Amino acid sequence: METSLRTSQRCHGGRKISDCEQQTSSSSDQASDEEEISSITEGDDRDTTKPPPLEVQFAPKHNLPQLSKKEFELLYVEVLYTIKHKIGITIGGHLSFIQDLYLYAQEAFNVSPEDHARLMAKATKEKPPIVILKATVLKAKNLEAKDADGFSDPYCMLGIMPVRGLQGVESSESGSLLSSDDENSPKVKDKNSGAFKRFSVKKKSSAVRDLLPAKYIQTTSVIPNSLNPVWNEKFRFDLEDVNTDRLHLDIWDHDDEFSVIEAAKKLNEVQGIKGLGRYFKQVAQSARTSRTSGNSIDDFLGCLNVPLADIPSSGHEKWYKLEGRSAKSSVDGEIKLRLALGTREDRGIAEDDNWTDVRQHEDLMCIFIDHEVRKCKEGSYRWNGELPQAAQTIIHQHAIQGDVTPTQQAVCRWMAYSRKHLEYPLDYQVLLTLLQELDAVWEPTSLSREEEECLAESFTRFIGHCTALIQRQREVFPTTNRQAMARLEGMLRCLAALYGMEVFKRTCPFQQELHPQVTNIIKKSATEWYERTSTRCRKHMSPDTEEDVINSLLELTNQLNADMHHAIIFYTKLYEQILNVQYFRITYQIVERMLATEVYAALKDENHTVHRWFGDEVSTTLKDSLSRISQQDSEIPEANSIVIEMGTQLFELYLALQEFCKFKEHLPNSLKKELAICQFYKWFTFAVQKWLHIAKKRALQRIHKAVELDKTVDIKSGVKYSTSSVDVCCCFSQMTEFWRNLDWPDLIDALPMARKLTEDVCNGAVLYADLMHEKLRSAGYYDEEGQFDITEQLCITINNIEQVRRSLMPMPEVLQFNEIQTALDNHAAASGKHRPKHDLSKILAQADGDMVSKITNVVDRVSDKMRADIKKDVFHLNWAPEAVPADDAIGDLLEYLDNNLLVLNTNLLKANFDRILESIWIECLEEFKEALDMEEPKPPVFYQRMYDAIGLLVQFFNANDKGLPMQNILCPLYQELRDELGLHKLDTPSLIEAFYDGKLKEQREWTSTEFGTLSVRVWYKRDTRTLLVEVLHAKDVIPLDANGLSDPYVVVSFCPEHMFQSVPTQTTKIVKKTLNPEFDESFEFNVPLTQCQKKGAALVFTVMDHDYVFQNDFAGEVFMALSDIPGVDGVEVSGYEALSVVTLPLTQPCKKKSGALAVLAKRTWDKTAQDLVKLRTRVQDQST
Repeated sequence: METSLRTSQRCHGGRKISDCEQQTSSSSDQASDEEEISSITEGDDRDTTKPPPLEVQFAPKHNLPQLSKKEFELLYVEVLYTIKHKIGITIGGHLSFIQDLYLYAQEAFNVSPEDHARLMAKATKEKPPIVILKATVLKAKNLEAKDADGFSDPYCMLGIMPVRGLQGVESSESGSLLSSDDENSPKVKDKNSGAFKRFSVKKKSSAVRDLLPAKYIQTTSVIPNSLNPVWNEKFRFDLEDVNTDRLHLDIWDHDDEFSVIEAAKKLNEVQGIKGLGRYFKQVAQSARTSRTSGNSIDDFLGCLNVPLADIPSSGHEKWYKLEGRSAKSSVDGEIKLRLALGTREDRGIAEDDNWTDVRQHEDLMCIFIDHEVRKCKEGSYRWNGELPQAAQTIIHQHAIQGDVTPTQQAVCRWMAYSRKHLEYPLDYQVLLTLLQELDAVWEPTSLSREEEECLAESFTRFIGHCTALIQRQREVFPTTNRQAMARLEGMLRCLAALYGMEVFKRTCPFQQELHPQVTNIIKKSATEWYERTSTRCRKHMSPDTEEDVINSLLELTNQLNADMHHAIIFYTKLYEQILNVQYFRITYQIVERMLATEVYAALKDENHTVHRWFGDEVSTTLKDSLSRISQQDSEIPEANSIVIEMGTQLFELYLALQEFCKFKEHLPNSLKKELAICQFYKWFTFAVQKWLHIAKKRALQRIHKAVELDKTVDIKSGVKYSTSSVDVCCCFSQMTEFWRNLDWPDLIDALPMARKLTEDVCNGAVLYADLMHEKLRSAGYYDEEGQFDITEQLCITINNIEQVRRSLMPMPEVLQFNEIQTALDNHAAASGKHRPKHDLSKILAQADGDMVSKITNVVDRVSDKMRADIKKDVFHLNWAPEAVPADDAIGDLLEYLDNNLLVLNTNLLKANFDRILESIWIECLEEFKEALDMEEPKPPVFYQRMYDAIGLLVQFFNANDKGLPMQNILCPLYQELRDELGLHKLDTPSLIEAFYDGKLKEQREWTSTEFGTLSVRVWYKRDTRTLLVEVLHAKDVIPLDANGLSDPYVVVSFCPEHMFQSVPTQTTKIVKKTLNPEFDESFEFNVPLTQCQKKGAALVFTVMDHDYVFQNDFAGEVFMALSDIPGVDGVEVSGYEALSVVTLPLTQPCKKKSGALAVLAKRTWDKTAQDLVKLRTRVQDQST
C-alpha cells in the first residue's frame, strides 16, 4: 500500500462516534444536593432495575486526539485492503464470506455507498502484500540413533517448494528434497500431471531456477547427543502462492564439521543457480563427503512436506510424523512445528517495526466498540464487550497481516476498551478480563519502548478515572443501587488486578502504591463530602437562632450516621476484601474529628466564651436555654411551644450524637481513646436533669387527667379495667424508654439520674393507686351501712392498680440496676474506698408494697363483708345432725362462695382474683378455727366431718390448679387447723397413741442436756419374746435436795398403758446423794413383738429423786420407741456385749394449749383420757 497509508500520522484516540457521545456536566461538584441526600438516606431496599449514576460526569475530562477525516478514510481503506487480501483458512468464530466483512465494515464506519465505492477502488489499486510463512521448529522426539553411542546429533534443513511451473520435474514425493541419491538412479513417472517430481539435474527447469532463490534454504542449530532435541528456533519465508506452495523439511544427523549446514550456507551466497535439482544435489554431495576424508557423511533422519494452504489464519502448532526417502524406506520420530501466515511490504523500514500497524489496530477496535455500543439498547454498562464474528475476523486479519503479536493485540484491546470506558461506562468485568489476558501473555521483552510508554499512559488515565470516582463514590456508587455497587466492586477488582501485574510495575515504576493512594483518596473524599453536607445543612438556617443551630447540627449528625451505616454494611466489606483498605476506620476518623470541631465551634460562637468542650461545664447559652425549660414548673406549656420544642431538639441531637459515637465499636481499641467526641454526653448532664423534671411534671398531670377522664374498656375476655391504667402504663413506658434511648455511658454518673427516674415513676404509680383507691372510697365502698355488693367499680380499681404495678417490673432491667451496682463495686475496688449499694431496688420495692397494700385493703374489704355469711354456713356445718355427711353439710357454704367468686373470676385479673381467693380462704379457715376453739366439745364423728369439709374446701379453692395455688392454700393456719382436727377426730386410745408418738418425736428432736443424760442398753430377744433392759448410769441429774444433790432412781415402764396392761413397771435401786448415779441393773419384760411394732409404743425411763418425808420429785424422762430397739427392727442381737451404749438426754414436759393432751383434756366424759391428763399434768407441775 502507499506510504501515506502505512506511515500516516497516528493519534492516540479513536474517532468519537456522535451517536455514542454522552452528556456530562462541566464539573463533578455541580451534582445536585438533593440527589446526594436521597442516595444516602434512602432505605436499604436496593433497586435492581434502576440504572447506576452516569460515571463520566464525576470523572475528569481527558483531551484525547480524535481521528481526522483523512485519517479516518485511510483507516477504512486499510480495513478494505485487509479484507481483500484475507489469508489463511477461516477458523471457528470468524466469518469466511468476504462480502459480509465488507458490509460490516461499511456499517461500523458509517460510510455511505458512494464513499465506500470510492475508497474500495483506492484499496484495490494498492499492490498486494507479500505473504510470508512464520515457521518455528520447536522440538522432535523418538528420532533414529545414528551414532555408535546410541544417540544422534540432529539438525533441520527447511525451505519452500513452489509448485507452479514444476510440471515435468520429477516428483520428490518418494524421496527427500535434500536426498543424496545418484543422478542416474531410477525415476518413477508420476501419473498425475500436477504432482511434484523428484528433483534431478537431468530434469532441471528454468521455472524452478527463477522461483526458488538460494536464500530459501535455512538450517537449525545442531543438538548433540539427543534423540529428543529441542530447538525452538524461528524462520520466515516469503511465499509466491500460498495456495500451492509447500514447506519441506529434512532432519540430518551431523557427523562432520563441514556438512549440509556449511554447504547450505555457502550455496545461499550464490545467486541464480541453474536448476533446483543441481542446487540440492550440490548440497547433498557436500554434506556426504568431507573435505579431508571420503568416509564421513551426515545421516538422513527423515523429512516431511506441509501444504501451506492448510494453515489456518490463526496458525497452528502440531506434531508431524517424519517420512522416509522412498515408499519402501521407513524412519522413526516426530517433529513439532508452529506455523503461521503473515504479510509484509517493502516500506523502507525494518520488518520488525510494526508500530503503525499496532496503533491502527487499536483505532480499528475503537471504531468497532463504538459501533457495538450504539447497537446496545440497554446501555453501555450492560454490554458484555464481545464483538461479532465479522469484527473479530477483520481484527484478526489485520493482526496477522500487520504482524501484530499476541502481546501487542492484548495491549491494543486494553487500550481501546479502557479509552472508550472514559467516554461511556463499560462493564468492569470486561476490563478485568482484558487485564488478566494481558498479564498472561506479557513478557519482559515483548513490547517496544514506545508501546510501553503508550501502555503506561493508558494505565495512568484509567487509575485517575477510578480514583476520581472513588472520591465521589457516594454519588457515583450509591448503596441503594445494586448495579452501582456491583460496578464499584468491579472497579476495585480492576485496580487490584492492575497493581498486581508485572507489566504495570515495569511500565509505571514510579506510580504510588495502591493502598496509600486509595487511603488518601478516601480521606479526601470524606473531607469533601463532609464539607458539602455541612454547608447544605446550614444553607436554609439562621445562625443567629439557637433552634436553627441545633437543627443544623441534628441534620448533619443524622446524615453522618446514615453514611457510617452504609460504610459498615456495604463499602467497608468491598475495600477490605479487595484492597485490604480499612474504609470505615479511615472515614470515621476524618468525619468524627470534623464533627467534633464543628459542634465545638457552634457552641463557641453562641457563647462568645470558651468553655471546656468535654467536661462538667455547659455553655451559658445552653444553660439559659435549659433554664427556660425548667421555668415551666407550675404550668407545662403546650406541645407546640418553643421551650418544649427546644428540649425535644436537644434530646434528638443527643440521640444522634450517641448513635454516631456507637460506631466507634467497629474501631480497634487503640483508636477509641483518640476520638474527640467520645465523651459528648457529659455536657448533656444538666439537660437530662431538666428532661426528667419535665417528664415528672407531665406524668403527674397525665395521671390526674387520666383518672379524671377514666372510662371502662370492654374487651372480649371479660376482665374489667379502664383507660386510666392504659394511659398511666403508657406514660411510664415512655419515661423508661427515654432512659433506654439515653443509654448513658457512665453508669456511675447515671446513678443519680436513675434514682430520680425511679422515684418519679414509683411516686407516680403510688399516686395513681391512691387516686383509684380514693375514687372507690368516694363511691361508698367502705361504708358500713347498706348492702354490700361486688361491683364493677371494685374490680376495675384493683385491676387498674395491678396493671400499673406490673408496669414497674421491667424497671430493674431497663434502668440497669445490676449494671450500675457492678460499676459502683468496680469503682470502689479500684479507688480503695467503700461505697454503699444503691437504693434503687428499695425504692421500687417500697412502691410495690404500697400498691399491693392498696389492693389488699380492697380485697380484705371483700372478704370482711363475706365473713358473716361464711360464719353462718360454718355454724350450720358444725351443728348439723351426726348423720349428715360432709358433702351435704358444706353445700350452703360452697354455693355461697361459688356465686360470689363467679363474678370476681370474670372481672378480675388472675393475680387479683388469687388475692381475693386467698383472703376468703383465710376467712374460712379462721371461722373453722374459731368454731373448733370456742364451741363445746363434741364426739369425734363431728370433727371427722369438719376434717372432710376442709378437704372439700381445698378442692374448691384450688379448682384443679386453676384457682388458688396449693402453696397459698397450705398456709400455716391451714396446717394448724388440719392437725387439730386430725386429733379431734380420733378415738381416745388412738389419741393417746398419738400423744406418745408426739413425745417420741420430741425426744428425737431434743438436743439439750440441761436436765442430764441417761445411758442404757436395750434389745429384744425374739425366741423368748423378751425385752431386755440394762440401766447403766445417769449423768448431770438436776439437784432436787437442799444439799445440792439428789437421791436418784429410775422407773422403767411401757406406754401407752392400754397396750401394755399386763407388763409390770420396774424400778432401779436408789443411789444416795449424787448427780451421776451408777445403776448397772438389768430387767426383763415379756412383751409380744406385735405390740412393740405399733405406732406410739414407747419404753419410758423416768428419773425420780427419792424423798423420805415428802413426795418423790420428778427429775426427767426419756422416751424410746420400741420399734427402734435392736431385735424389734429385725436385726438379730446375740447379747448385751454386741450392743452399743445408748445415751439419751433427759427431757421435761412443758405445758401446751394445743395438741393431743389438750384434746384429751376436753373429753371430760372419758375416764381413760382424764387419767392420762391427770398423770401428765402432775408431771408437768413437777417439772422445772
